[in-house]
Amino acid sequence: MAIHRSIIIQFVALLFVFGIAHIGESQEPARKEPKRAGSARNSTPLKKNEDPGAAAASIIEGAFQGERPPEAARMLAAILRGSEMGPSEGWFGPAETRYTWSWLAKRCGVDPETKAGIPRNKFPGSDALFNRLDRDKDGAITPEDFDWSDRNPYVQMSNMVNRFFRRLNTRGDGQLTKDELLQFFKDAAHGNDRLSADDFRDALLAGWGKRGKPSDMPTPAILIRGLFAGEIGSMNEGPKVNWLAPDFTLKTVEGNRTIQLAKLIGPKPVVLVFGSFT
Repeated sequence: MAIHRSIIIQFVALLFVFGIAHIGESQEPARKEPKRAGSARNSTPLKKNEDPGAAAASIIEGAFQGERPPEAARMLAAILRGSEMGPSEGWFGPAETRYTWSWLAKRCGVDPETKAGIPRNKFPGSDALFNRLDRDKDGAITPEDFDWSDRNPYVQMSNMVNRFFRRLNTRGDGQLTKDELLQFFKDAAHGNDRLSADDFRDALLAGWGKRGKPSDMPTPAILIRGLFAGEIGSMNEGPKVNWLAPDFTLKTVEGNRTIQLAKLIGPKPVVLVFGSFT
């Protein structure tokens, strides 16, 4: 079954790379094929104005009949739908962890169904760790503090605050200075010594909806080839939560020695961090 699914994924990807995006664009009328006795079509033709990439993604997802598709299938479906590899698309997320809200609540002797959350006097860790977990700083650790999805109001507001910060931080160095704040006030107030709510809003949102430059992201065809080449992921499914990490040996950054995972596990915890810094 897994082999059949892999064949479906690769076949759909190849169709897209070699021309499926141009289906429906040809002006040549479709040729009528003679009907043959006992023959039947198993494929469903594209609907009028249906996006070929989205249709191909649906075929891939349908191959798993309601199951969670493997990482490579999720990534391929996201690419076919026009993804630019955002933080919650394809196999980039959401992350799986054993350290969930329910796990922490039980560790602290709190009912996971409670709406009051975990107060400071129930949390056995340090003040610094409590404040880190209490993301919204309401005095209790709640399930909402563990939700980093795009649907979470805190995450949405944080993204907006970050945009405002970048607008004020004109030097782009990640450090907002008094001079930058004063310059923003000067520009927004237009020579006045005070700002109205309208002035403040207009200054922050000026040009917000302006169409930016065309995306310089690679085309879907390039991303698909990169996926199959192992450049933006792997066609093999990664280990699940609670699985044993596969052993490996890698050179250090300096290149003068190697490190083997199996030899590090033992006396103290080991944290593996994988990332792209290109």
